[in-house]
Amino acid sequence: MRKLSLLICILAFLLSGCKYFHKEDKESLKIYEDYINSTINNKGIESVNIPFEYKMNVYKQKDKSYKYEIEIFNPQVAMYDIKAIAIDKNVDMNTNVFPCIGILGDDANNQYNMIPYQSRGEKGFIKMIILDAISTQKQFSVNVMVTWKDSTLQEQSRVFFNCNFAEEKGDTQKGEKETSNSGTLNIE
Repeated sequence: MRKLSLLICILAFLLSGCKYFHKEDKESLKIYEDYINSTINNKGIESVNIPFEYKMNVYKQKDKSYKYEIEIFNPQVAMYDIKAIAIDKNVDMNTNVFPCIGILGDDANNQYNMIPYQSRGEKGFIKMIILDAISTQKQFSVNVMVTWKDSTLQEQSRVFFNCNFAEEKGDTQKGEKETSNSGTLNIE
């Protein structure tokens, strides 16, 4: 009888733990959906003051798709608890996950911080953030939203920017190509 009651207690504990994790997943999924909606509702309007540098690198794959990496680096202000998402409107949001950081799954439990002129991975201060995904289109536009908190973790800031890519005739060679609003674009 004693073993049975102990087994029931352990089982109840395990089931309540699973329920807790399920609740965390629901919360991070809601935040993910809110970030998607905020980025889409922004309609591609770029923020005037973006306190960091960014660029998009695009790599043509053997299967004719394009891998893109959006790098966020060189912050001009202290940025704590950074969250970011990149939305390609050509991608079906019901069957694909948009690249994001600090929002979904285990990532939601991690804190990403960047401060000017410093990086110490062991202390949680990173040098850059990379959002990457694959596009099958020869021309695409990626809308990005980045949020962060100040050093007191009280004030939250948010910026929007866009990165555009269009394969031009003769883009088969390696090199750099200037784009209108995404910094330097590397073609490999």
